[in-house]
Amino acid sequence: MRKFNIRKVLDGLTAGSSSASQQQQQQHPPGNREPEIQETLQSEHFQLCKTVRHGFPYQPSALAFDPVQKILAVGTQTGALRLFGRPGVECYCQHDSGAAVIQLQFLINEGALVSALADDTLHLWNLRQKRPAILHSLKFCRERVTFCHLPFQSKWLYVGTERGNIHIVNVESFTLSGYVIMWNKAIELSSKSHPGPVVHISDNPMDEGKLLIGFESGTVVLWDLKSKKADYRYTYDEAIHSVAWHHEGKQFICSHSDGTLTIWNVRSPAKPVQTITPHGKQLKDGKKPEPCKPILKVEFKTTRSGLC
Repeated sequence: MRKFNIRKVLDGLTAGSSSASQQQQQQHPPGNREPEIQETLQSEHFQLCKTVRHGFPYQPSALAFDPVQKILAVGTQTGALRLFGRPGVECYCQHDSGAAVIQLQFLINEGALVSALADDTLHLWNLRQKRPAILHSLKFCRERVTFCHLPFQSKWLYVGTERGNIHIVNVESFTLSGYVIMWNKAIELSSKSHPGPVVHISDNPMDEGKLLIGFESGTVVLWDLKSKKADYRYTYDEAIHSVAWHHEGKQFICSHSDGTLTIWNVRSPAKPVQTITPHGKQLKDGKKPEPCKPILKVEFKTTRSGLC
């Protein structure tokens, strides 16, 4: 068997690589460079542009849904407005001020949307054209907007403010109607102090002439729009975050800052018919449950079995 010498193999490889490098140096001397290619494209020939937006809106702050046209509207803290329809259909809009969107209200099945911003401006959007646009705007200069409510198929938009007053806006002309529900007339002698900002407005599901007004301090007022006076006043010790009607219009539920839920009969304003602390630790001997984090949103729903 012939012996294999690894040293001779390595010497052969070294000699081969050195001869190849010498040939390359002869073909391309150091002083001669390859000719440069002349570029005809310049920076002004290019422009960046947005072609698509993907994903859920950043920093969402308001949400609304049109159950008839199946349109979802999402407002953000930077004043952006995203509209989502059927799969693959969506639109992006931007408020010029860049103020946060605090609330959105659809004109159900009318192709219109009301947006309320943190700079106390209301905008009426027209969604019936290819590119949604603002039709009207209304600026509140002396009061800060805290809550808006637009009943189904109504031309009146109810706007609650930080001072506890409620202004009524004509949606068609987008101007103030002159009808104002003043906080002191709404609560009268039920409280000696200011009730705080308006945190909820809704009409009775069975009577659109009755308006439920929730104040931050814990006071709720059932207001009669025709007689321009309060029918009932409901008082609770804890601040209110959310209010919702039962579909029959005979009861409503409130969520509070201490994590409790109070259920009220409309005609029994003295005390709630039921007080629940769903996330609080239940104590023995009938003591009041320990307070927990506030419940920011509550809904009053009914199942097929009749349980709520």
